[in-house]
Amino acid sequence: AGIPLITPASDYNVYLGSGKYLDNAYTLGDILEEQGYNLEIMMGSDGEFGGRTQYFSTNGNYKIYDLNYAIEQGKMTEKDKVWWGFEDDKLFEWAKEEALSLASKNEPFNLIIHTADTHFVDGYLSEFAESKYETQYENVYAYTSKLVNEFVEWTAKQSFYKNTTIVIIGDHLGMQSEFYASHIDKDYERTVYNVIINSAIEGTNTINRDFTTIDMYPTILASIGFEIEDERIGLGTNLFSGKQTLLEEFGYDYLDKELRKKSTFYNKALLGEDYYLIKEAEKKRMDNEIKNELVK
Repeated sequence: AGIPLITPASDYNVYLGSGKYLDNAYTLGDILEEQGYNLEIMMGSDGEFGGRTQYFSTNGNYKIYDLNYAIEQGKMTEKDKVWWGFEDDKLFEWAKEEALSLASKNEPFNLIIHTADTHFVDGYLSEFAESKYETQYENVYAYTSKLVNEFVEWTAKQSFYKNTTIVIIGDHLGMQSEFYASHIDKDYERTVYNVIINSAIEGTNTINRDFTTIDMYPTILASIGFEIEDERIGLGTNLFSGKQTLLEEFGYDYLDKELRKKSTFYNKALLGEDYYLIKEAEKKRMDNEIKNELVK
């Protein structure tokens, strides 16, 4: 959506209650829906964790293929649950089915595949994975890497591939800090892995860029052929352009400080009136409780 996520985790009960999340943000899903795309997100966990079902339903009306959907469709049973829900093995196997189904329709599509096996702590090691390395963490990553690679190679052989862009992106650094501290040089700066395959355009400034997740929004749109006015949407900058990102323009410390500030516009206009009213009511309640305690 080209904006920071500055809502505390404790607020997810608000989204669960209203069924909406970032209601007024103008997101990737909103644009693709307007352009006639069929939209689907797949994840091997419960979609409501972190408000994901609410977000993707609100912004683009995505089909939600999560743990609950897989059970409803008879793909698995409650007894088959492991880790967060179902394994990346099954995720990519079923993703092929969904991709072929989406590609068989006349409309373009956006299929998001959200892996889980590499999650903190140590990850989930499939029964089909090799144990070539010393730690479970390493073996998990090696196996999921193979699954991702195999899926990309499979996609490249499909008839729909010539008009399809593949984006692989991490949501954050691996959280197993002690593992990395003992396996890499202390001066090495870790980064999230990103790659765009089969892009519709070529980049003009692709080396040694400083950017954030916020910049992936216009970049993904550009990669599938959209023209971005002034090369920015929200706070994100199209990385295929020569335009500086906000991070390059202002530096990390300043950008981080500004994005952390409270914004009534963000809370009221982007999150939606319902969220704003609920949070204001909660604030008044807490203020009253503090006053009562002081009186006592």
